[in-house]
Amino acid sequence: MFTCQVSRRLHEEHEASIALCARLESSLAAGRSDAALMRAAAAALAGEVERHFAFEEAELFPRLAATGQGELVELLLEEHVAIRAAAARFVAAVKHDPLGANLKPLGLEVAERLASHAQKEEMSLLPALDEVLDEETDHELASAYAAL
Repeated sequence: MFTCQVSRRLHEEHEASIALCARLESSLAAGRSDAALMRAAAAALAGEVERHFAFEEAELFPRLAATGQGELVELLLEEHVAIRAAAARFVAAVKHDPLGANLKPLGLEVAERLASHAQKEEMSLLPALDEVLDEETDHELASAYAAL
């Protein structure tokens, strides 16, 4: 589907994030409190999602902006800020009480924001990367990302 190694790796991570968000939404919407799921979601948000965002912001967004895709970059950066804020609230709530009553609105918010963002990146960011990155740059970035 995607030609660049970086795009394929980010696609895999998007799929995992979307699946986690679906499990989180399903559990919370059904009123089933699952402490293990809440902790797993909080850990993913604090670790993998932050690593993913930081890589995009440091390595990919500047390259896209330089090719005239500044509006896309600004939109994705705004979403990163909103997702980080929602994730911080959710992670703090899970640490305080992984079965707390306030987890439902916090979890539903972060799940909706993250899933929507991942889908947006699937439709816009990844195809743009396939157009922008040459083979050598793609290889260098994929290696750098794997080392994080």
